[in-house]
Amino acid sequence: MEYFLVLDVGTTNVKALAFSDGKLIANFEKRLKPHYPKPGWVEEDPKEVIKIVYKLLDKAEEKLGNPLGVALTNQRSSTVLWDKNTGEPLYNMITWQDTRTEAIIEEFSSKFLVKLGNALGKVLGLLSKPLPFIKNTKKGAYIITLAYVKFGTTHSSMHLRWLIDNIAEVKLAIENGTALFGTVDSWIAWNLTGKQVTDCTNASATGLFDPFYLKWSDNIAKIVGIPQGILPSVVTNDTPIGEIRDYGIPLLTMIADQQASLYMAGVSKGTTKMTNGTGTFIDINVGEKPLPGATGLYPMIALGTRKKVLYLLEGSVITSGSAIDWLMNLGVLKDYSDIPKAFDQSEDEIIVIPALSGLGTPYVKPNVKGAIFELTRGTKKEDLICGMIKGIAMRCSEVIEHIEKNSQINIHPILADGGLSISDEFLQAVADFSSKQILRPLYLNGSAYGAYMLANAVYFKKDIIKSWKTPPIEKTFLPRKQKMEFKENWKKKVKKLIEAS
Repeated sequence: MEYFLVLDVGTTNVKALAFSDGKLIANFEKRLKPHYPKPGWVEEDPKEVIKIVYKLLDKAEEKLGNPLGVALTNQRSSTVLWDKNTGEPLYNMITWQDTRTEAIIEEFSSKFLVKLGNALGKVLGLLSKPLPFIKNTKKGAYIITLAYVKFGTTHSSMHLRWLIDNIAEVKLAIENGTALFGTVDSWIAWNLTGKQVTDCTNASATGLFDPFYLKWSDNIAKIVGIPQGILPSVVTNDTPIGEIRDYGIPLLTMIADQQASLYMAGVSKGTTKMTNGTGTFIDINVGEKPLPGATGLYPMIALGTRKKVLYLLEGSVITSGSAIDWLMNLGVLKDYSDIPKAFDQSEDEIIVIPALSGLGTPYVKPNVKGAIFELTRGTKKEDLICGMIKGIAMRCSEVIEHIEKNSQINIHPILADGGLSISDEFLQAVADFSSKQILRPLYLNGSAYGAYMLANAVYFKKDIIKSWKTPPIEKTFLPRKQKMEFKENWKKKVKKLIEAS
């Protein structure tokens, strides 16, 4: 049987999904075991990750025979350092969820060069309002984005600095010139093919890469004190990585999870996708010219080919699927099948602000706590479920509005993937609040399907942009006329909550 195998390396699971002729024919997976050495620390064993990858490759081969090739898609910004001579990790992988670097973020965000860039970006941003052509140039967009540059706990740059300062083996290996750095895709590629590489989409999410000039940032490396010799080479998404040793099959492509999902949604300017998992990531393809970032909006590479580069802007809702998990943990609902029942039985409209881990785009207020408004003695659990679904949908619509306003791009219908997208009520609420058409694909794992589409094009030596095909759509949600009072009341409550925090 001819098929392609997608390795989907997430935060809690590693999956191997087999696709043939556009259809999912098999799915193998194993759970990872995150480690929590201290509060806020989230690590994974790099050796366990690669062990699971090999087990899944063997399982697929045993059940289906060898694939035509393999694609890799993965969680972004998780940091691995290893010794190039022994191949042994120098420390556990620090994941994107880890917050240990909070103490040093302010120190590096306050450096003179960062503050200077912030100031220059703000000045040029003001000038671009009467002179909009400024932000349409690469240089202008780059400088305006500097206004929003600030180091974060998800950045590999901060992970690296912490490792250099706190782990003796890391410091020694760097001094001896034997240390190699990579995100989890690099670590897997090194083990499978012997090459230290990453792709441009993963690189653009590290906080170390300059997506405007397509290279590792000399300025950030200098500010943080990172030797560039440890960084991987960066390849495009249509560049085969190499042959997987002992298997005789090619590793055809690598791409970050959110970008793979966006690729499934489309390749034209204005294409937008909304991935509703633990949190929600909303990405818009802004075309071949990078646009400046804004508060809570981050410019990255959407797709890189040997001929052209497509860019994106990304905003996020920190708590979406995890808010539903919270309700399950409280016993308010058993599973997603309770959501339609709740919408049928709810009689009392309450307002829920689902800021269980702070507010993301467009506010970027990590210290704001969630809240429930307009509770009465008559409020039922069904009202709470409906309020939470509507609250998450309102947060998504805020991000969509923020993206459209700052990009000045008319958003196309939005493709919604991820686990929470199984809920009709949620997607209908997003359609209603955003006044956008929402499309639910047949395969909710958009990252895996997008990676499969890439692998298929690369294997058959097709242009990965020209050969893109519309994915199968399972259901369409059209916006209905909404009561404006709810939206206005909801926004007033968010404003009060921020002021009180």
